[in-house]
Amino acid sequence: MLCPAALAVGKEMGLPGTTTCECRDLPEPVLLPGCVPLHGADLLEPLQNRSDPVYQLMIDLGRDYLLAEGFIVNTMDALEHETLLAFKELSDKGAYPPAYAVGPFTRRRSADSDEVKHSCLRWLDNQPDGSVLYVSFGSGGTLSTVQTAELAAGLEASGQRFLWVVHHPNDKDSSAAYLGTAATDADPLSYLPDGFVERINGTGLLVPLWAPQVEILNHVAVGGFMSHGGWNSTLETVAAGVPMVAWPLYAEQRMNAVILSSDRVGLALWERPPLGKDGAVVPREEVAALVRELMEGEKGAAARKKAGHLRDEAEIASAPGGPQDRALAVVAGMISLHQKSHGE
Repeated sequence: MLCPAALAVGKEMGLPGTTTCECRDLPEPVLLPGCVPLHGADLLEPLQNRSDPVYQLMIDLGRDYLLAEGFIVNTMDALEHETLLAFKELSDKGAYPPAYAVGPFTRRRSADSDEVKHSCLRWLDNQPDGSVLYVSFGSGGTLSTVQTAELAAGLEASGQRFLWVVHHPNDKDSSAAYLGTAATDADPLSYLPDGFVERINGTGLLVPLWAPQVEILNHVAVGGFMSHGGWNSTLETVAAGVPMVAWPLYAEQRMNAVILSSDRVGLALWERPPLGKDGAVVPREEVAALVRELMEGEKGAAARKKAGHLRDEAEIASAPGGPQDRALAVVAGMISLHQKSHGE
């Protein structure tokens, strides 16, 4: 959501602050210092259409960010090294307030206990190491009815083991489950294709609405994650060392997918939809091919190796006295100095 603040960078670089087309129609990628090139269609939806009432709000928010004395960012150097370096250079020149990479902050795993262990974890206990694809689109992500059916068929056709957290489909809003706005008494499994539940018995597990994600990602049986690519889920999969198939749905998730699938990070498999095909249904054949590539293919093996490296870097970053502690110490010192200067 910091993209509107790029106007300040553009001004410093002598670039015009306006365009003659919508962001989504820009002929060339958007190049921000230290960032992976972004297509206009990768940006937040309100920024793609200047007639959107939220567009001006986003621009104003971007400018207001410049009033901050610093940004506390839940990330780490190994994940966004070039971006953090470029941001520091711009901050040193006075273009931006400084950014402090204090991540990765993620929820800790619960202590193992057979009495409180979720049934899906007990199912994972009986699966081979690294054999299960975990499928979840977060607490808010929803697929259309048709896409839900195609995803189910693709998972079945892939021949891979999977654990899928199933939400109710929604044909109008890809974030309909966010904050419970899609609440219904219907069983989400009832929307799946006829006979699907019975056919995948033994190779797949369906969990309605919620599952303990951190514990699942850190289970030895899990070898991949099909995710919407929200930042919390991204950091949780980084901390667990699990590679991803990115399936962005809303908010900044498209930008996350670009970064995570880039050569720079290499954690996720994702292909940008062809021009004009955003929102199109991903057919079962493509779903199956993506799943097999992640779990068995060369690209999946490369992503798995990168995921392991990022997990090691996350442990280093969050170790006592490590980069996370040092960044937080700087922030604490800045706050303390501010309080003293104001007699608080």
